[in-house]
Amino acid sequence: MDDKREKLIVEVSVDGGNGRHAVGIMNMRQALDLPEMPSLAYTHPDPAKAAAGVIMNRQELAGFMACS
Repeated sequence: MDDKREKLIVEVSVDGGNGRHAVGIMNMRQALDLPEMPSLAYTHPDPAKAAAGVIMNRQELAGFMACS
């Protein structure tokens, strides 16, 4: 895996009954090390896409990190 991609920052949030709540801001490796929960969502690692509100699921985030 690309070490530079692992260090990209994402915001992790959880979908709950009262909407989405931030869990924290972390690098992609830390985000993927969290337990698998279907309610977790991740901002896109590209800052422009994250600012536009693009959200990814765990599989999409792992795929993004695996791409070279």
